[in-house]
Amino acid sequence: MTRKAVFAVVLVLSVGLAGFAQSATPGPLSLSLVPSLNLPMGSDTTDFSLGGGGKLLGEYRMPFQPLLFAGAEVGYSYVPLKSLGAPVTTMSLVSGGAVVGARYDFLRNFSARITAGVGYFYASLGDGSGTGSNPFASIGADLSWAFVPSLSVGLGAEYRDFFGLYNDIAITLGVSYNFLSGGGGGAAPVRQQPATKPGPLTNNQPPAKPQILPDEKNKGVLIHDLTFNKVFPIFHAFYDSNPIGKLTLVNTDNSPATDITVTLVIKQYMDAPKDCATIPALKPGEARDVDLLALFKNDILEITQTTKVAAEIDVAYTRDGKPVSFNKIETLTVYDRNAMTWDDNQKAAAFVTPKEPVILYFSNNVNAMVKDRMNRVIDKNLQTAMIYHDALRLYGISYVSPPLTSYAIVSQDKQAVDSLKFPRETFAYRSGDCSDLSILYSSLLESVQIETAFITVPGHIFMAFALGMTEDDARKTFTKTDELIFLEGKVWVPIEVTERDGTFLTAWQEGVKEWRENLAKKQANFYPVRTAWKTYEAVFFPGTGVMPALPDANKIIIDFQSDLIGLVSREIGTKEMELKAAVSKNPGNTKATNSLGLLYARYDLQDKAEAQFQKLIAKSEYVPALLNLGNLSYLKGDYEKAQGYYERAYKQAPHNSNVLLCMARANHEQQNYGAVKKYYQELQKADPDMASQFAYLDLQGAESTRAAEVGQVMGVVVWEEAK
Repeated sequence: MTRKAVFAVVLVLSVGLAGFAQSATPGPLSLSLVPSLNLPMGSDTTDFSLGGGGKLLGEYRMPFQPLLFAGAEVGYSYVPLKSLGAPVTTMSLVSGGAVVGARYDFLRNFSARITAGVGYFYASLGDGSGTGSNPFASIGADLSWAFVPSLSVGLGAEYRDFFGLYNDIAITLGVSYNFLSGGGGGAAPVRQQPATKPGPLTNNQPPAKPQILPDEKNKGVLIHDLTFNKVFPIFHAFYDSNPIGKLTLVNTDNSPATDITVTLVIKQYMDAPKDCATIPALKPGEARDVDLLALFKNDILEITQTTKVAAEIDVAYTRDGKPVSFNKIETLTVYDRNAMTWDDNQKAAAFVTPKEPVILYFSNNVNAMVKDRMNRVIDKNLQTAMIYHDALRLYGISYVSPPLTSYAIVSQDKQAVDSLKFPRETFAYRSGDCSDLSILYSSLLESVQIETAFITVPGHIFMAFALGMTEDDARKTFTKTDELIFLEGKVWVPIEVTERDGTFLTAWQEGVKEWRENLAKKQANFYPVRTAWKTYEAVFFPGTGVMPALPDANKIIIDFQSDLIGLVSREIGTKEMELKAAVSKNPGNTKATNSLGLLYARYDLQDKAEAQFQKLIAKSEYVPALLNLGNLSYLKGDYEKAQGYYERAYKQAPHNSNVLLCMARANHEQQNYGAVKKYYQELQKADPDMASQFAYLDLQGAESTRAAEVGQVMGVVVWEEAK
């Protein structure tokens, strides 16, 4: 058998034994005397015979992970020689080294171990004529049985390689003495901590030392290593399935414990105890970790300053057929309702409250002021974000960053406690830092069903919102697509929320700049709020609050229209000049003329768009121009006129999917459902994907309206590009 093969066999055996190690109890310091029978391996059988020896081994189980242990060993091996002849017939090896390994107590009195060792050896021939030294390495496994609590015997095998000299398999049969053995049967007992009561937790104190609550003079199931996390009211729903702390249950008795239950209650803020764990059984010496859960009432959100409460833990079980129970009361620190840590940036989503009355009052009233002034073809989500940005500026919201608790400072320490404002509070104070303003913007937009996200870069957080269009449509619509974020099939607009004096376009450009610069450095992170809500639910903030005074409607309209003009000018400026130059150079360039008309149409400059399309149909029945003229009439609500243009296009291109769609839609608006069915069936054959997108055409009345709204195609037209 080769050395590689031996290593493979021992390694497989070691992995198999380690597979049992799902949980283990802490172990003590022990000393082992291990005699061995040594079998030379491979080619070494030519020069060496069966030998013997032994070693003295000391080991200690790690207190932080009882499965693991480390130790040291000294050993001696006596090796008979075959080939040198008399008087040189033997060789002696003296070795010393370090050992590491893992141990699992799988039955009450039985344990399995795997070990690995390295060290140095010294070899000498029997007559003293030759000596040498070199490193050695070993790997092994054994099984042991504790016939009394402090003594055990073990049988094992170990592969040893004395580099450059000799390798063998050592069959071992040893005895071990456990110095720290105590009552608890054959399995390794658990070290007990003094039953002293820890002091209360404060912001600056480390967790208290573990306290053991004994029952019947330290016999039975005990609580070890009880710790609590920081508890924040804002995440009261989160703690129903995520721990506020943990403990370890240990069975220190000679008898098994069965039907174990652990509950926790904080009487001021919980209606009933929360079941944290149900454990069928704990063997003598066995330990089990338990997460502590809590289902808090909404009342916990009334905490406005850090407070201490009593947390009561109840443990019940059966021992020898008799019920046993005990409880433990621990002091728990609960922070105020505005507090959280930035160990997970998604946590800020819990402060985004789109259903809060103050948010709904502001968002709906501001929307109503500008509803009739919105551009019919520019993305509605984009225009809504413009309106809210202008309204918040006119309301007087300002950016204020506290010097000691700013996001730039507290976000660097993942355990530092920060204080965030609810949207209602930001309205009341008319100010906030970058996290407060991001939360406020997101709440307003989410209140009208516009998706939002947080963007974090080193020392700063801002937000983005999703447009109501596909990536393809966005690339056709916007000339500067690098100012958009394309992620997971959605198109996002980043906004620098701390830009309080500039226009919406300024805030957009600042957001884009920060995103691009930090993305290039791989330090920009993107957190959709609706995804974050799956973990950190939006809270219900107690009370209704004082409704904010709405800004002057005329001022909002003026600023909003100014933003629209700025957006249109920016988007069409360069492209408009290019297309005008192309048409001037070649008046017969139908593609350039149609594209110029589409550029105007997509930004609701209908008169300019119509003029370009009319130029084209004055020369011929040009299908793209006919369809696009029909779309202009469709957007105005003149469906009869739109149908006239669509029918002319249908005569020229009866199999064009856009033509079929337009014919179906115009007839649908006029309730000509027989014609709708005809054209829609033709569309399903020509372009199944488009037919699926506009599936509302297969319905009638209010049902079709609802389907169009759900599919987000209400008022959407498909412009015809020139081929």
